[in-house]
Amino acid sequence: MSSLKDLPDNSVRRLTKVVVRTVHLIGMAGMFGAAMYGAAEPTYFYLTMISGVVLVGMEAYSGWIWFVQLRGFAVYLKLLLLLLLHFALQHTIVILILVIAISGFMSHAPGWIRYYSLLHRKVVYSHQDLLG
Repeated sequence: MSSLKDLPDNSVRRLTKVVVRTVHLIGMAGMFGAAMYGAAEPTYFYLTMISGVVLVGMEAYSGWIWFVQLRGFAVYLKLLLLLLLHFALQHTIVILILVIAISGFMSHAPGWIRYYSLLHRKVVYSHQDLLG
């Protein structure tokens, strides 16, 4: 049996991301369920938003390149859609389905999609990729 010190350096960070992402999914499922039943349950909204901010912070901490990749752009798009909820409440279910679909697609898309930068018009994995 190995101890924590025998784990790779990124294991704790990865496990933390998995836990926060799981909380985020629970929040999103609760938000969607509340929307389906027409319930006004803000707990799931706050759980989703707080865990989402934590996830973005974790990504930003690991490297700013994330913000120009399509996976970062997907977050911008999801935030825009969520902002749209305030103006189009009658379309809540459709908007939440779009947010879930974007999330699912980007989570499972191949690297050449997730790491593509619209700004640089190429796949970028790190700052080194921008230099040459």
